[in-house]
Amino acid sequence: MKGKRAFAAFRISFGSAGAAIAVLVAATLTVLAADFISPHDPLQTFEGAYRLPGFWSSEAHYDPRFVLGTDDVGRDVLSRLLHGARWSMLAGLAVAVLATALGVILGSFAAWWGRSVDALISRAMDVLMALPSILLAIVVVTILGPSLLNAILAATLTAIPGITRVVRAQLMLEMSKPYVAAARIAGAGGFRIVLRELLPNCGGPILVQATLGFGDGLLNVAALGFLGLGARPPAPEWGAMLADARGFVESDPALVTLPGLCIFLVIWAFNILGDEVRDHCDPKTHLREAR
Repeated sequence: MKGKRAFAAFRISFGSAGAAIAVLVAATLTVLAADFISPHDPLQTFEGAYRLPGFWSSEAHYDPRFVLGTDDVGRDVLSRLLHGARWSMLAGLAVAVLATALGVILGSFAAWWGRSVDALISRAMDVLMALPSILLAIVVVTILGPSLLNAILAATLTAIPGITRVVRAQLMLEMSKPYVAAARIAGAGGFRIVLRELLPNCGGPILVQATLGFGDGLLNVAALGFLGLGARPPAPEWGAMLADARGFVESDPALVTLPGLCIFLVIWAFNILGDEVRDHCDPKTHLREAR
């Protein structure tokens, strides 16, 4: 009976993880090959081809040149979605990398270099976490000015506290173990112990946070783009595409649905992948499966 339940759980897990990996592979290939697979230039406008329907429409004015139709100024929606994957995915990657790097540095300082440093960094992270992330991002972009780069910096700032606290907690847990005392006796300095001994043993939780941070970063950048504080028109970023199409929610819902669906699928895939990485790195999960 236990074997059947384990097999069913494995099948469900493998199915969702496989679908998530397939989505991410497709998105990555789209980022790399957008220039070659796009049928048109994402910024090119076609005169007279305004808000044409996609292949699902039976209307007579469907144009086979535009598989997913066109937007309100005559740009090919499919081409903009394909190139938008590059803008949005790279923005999410930048947020995840920057936030993880800064979070690891701050968390390491907080855990190792004395109570005063710990208190200073921890209180600063508490202040940042007390503010709603999107509100904090809006304030930062308003101060710096609307642009995709500033939206990435704002989304990074909102992601740093979570990673910092995870790294700090994991390092403090590892610091109580015998191998740290052995490294100290051997004469290793604090920087070497943190870099060579502690951080490699905290790689699992950090990887999970980085994976989940990719999706959160993409979502925050898209939200800022939707509010007009991210990528500037006519950039084919998914959040900006949502903003351009919000006036046609009732008359042409596909213009809103398609970029929203792209955002949903990529974030869903990264969340599933993060859950799988967490389960793989958590020894408690293996103990439950063994029972």
